[in-house]
Amino acid sequence: MVKKKLVATLIGITTIASMLAGCGSAKTTESAQAAGNEAQTTETASADSAEKETIRWAVMTNGLDYYTALVGIEYGIYEKYGLDIELTEYAWGINTVDAIVNGTADVGNLADYAAVNRFGNTSKDTNLVMFTQLSGGGAKTGGLYVAPQYAEDLSSLDGSEGFITTVGTVTDYYNSLIIEYLGFDESKQNLLNTDSAQTGLALAQNGEASAVFASGSNEAYYQNYGWVLAVPASEIGIETYSYLITTREFSADNTETLGKLLQGINESYEYVGEHIDDVAKFLEGKTGVKADDFKATWAATNLSIGFNDAGVGQLQKIEEWAYAHERFAEEYDVTQFIETEALELAFPDKVTYTK
Repeated sequence: MVKKKLVATLIGITTIASMLAGCGSAKTTESAQAAGNEAQTTETASADSAEKETIRWAVMTNGLDYYTALVGIEYGIYEKYGLDIELTEYAWGINTVDAIVNGTADVGNLADYAAVNRFGNTSKDTNLVMFTQLSGGGAKTGGLYVAPQYAEDLSSLDGSEGFITTVGTVTDYYNSLIIEYLGFDESKQNLLNTDSAQTGLALAQNGEASAVFASGSNEAYYQNYGWVLAVPASEIGIETYSYLITTREFSADNTETLGKLLQGINESYEYVGEHIDDVAKFLEGKTGVKADDFKATWAATNLSIGFNDAGVGQLQKIEEWAYAHERFAEEYDVTQFIETEALELAFPDKVTYTK
């Protein structure tokens, strides 16, 4: 079953394709079953759904968690694991976790920076935990894009029109890493706050910005305005991880169910990788995302279930940066918010971080 509810004001990011914004809600109910190569859709839950375990999954509109969840539903992957997935869309990852806190969702996702800040600002009274990585690793694409007049002399970026950002999101962290890499005084740089990916592109088109971190499909849009890749993300040291979140109570009471969810997610990843063209066409018809944009974002992202030293180290590195930049009042141990029982049940070989 899929429930669609566009929530909150759209906040743009440069690491994934542009999101949709909306208010109000529209709901539909779907139950997809594998039958040869076709999926059967009904307006009411099937009789079998009463025997399935329901997971209310809050996803980010036009995020890869949303796309792969739709694939798993459409092609009967979650059904195979005895799961009835109820999806609710939100404009931003942090909204998915708010849904868990207010009791309208069981699981949601957060990128590394948002997770660190959430735990840092609620460390003494939260029951939220991360129970798997969803994606992460060395950047495949992306990096620092600059307006053409800066391409031959990056030192001229110092004090220039400005670095495009979205305050309070991971782009703050990316820009800090970029400015440090360039050897500039961060306090003397212009940070241009935007509310959407489209706003950032408008600044680039109008010559009102000088630099941005871009990845995936957004790279092509900046290139269309003559912007060039000045430094790849791998050279700067920029990586992005995302994590699946639930509560300690839900994890303890539904360990086996969460394990099945992780198995379904993993199989959905594999299915997309093996049928990328068909999946891109399906998602274009289902969500409106351009097939080429989806494929570009997919190619730019490392998707994998598990918890490894790199993923935990990313959280620790961001926690140190965020505390130093006064994003929260006290340092904390981010590993206290990692819960791996469901992951160990589903994929014992994928829990490899040093405890």
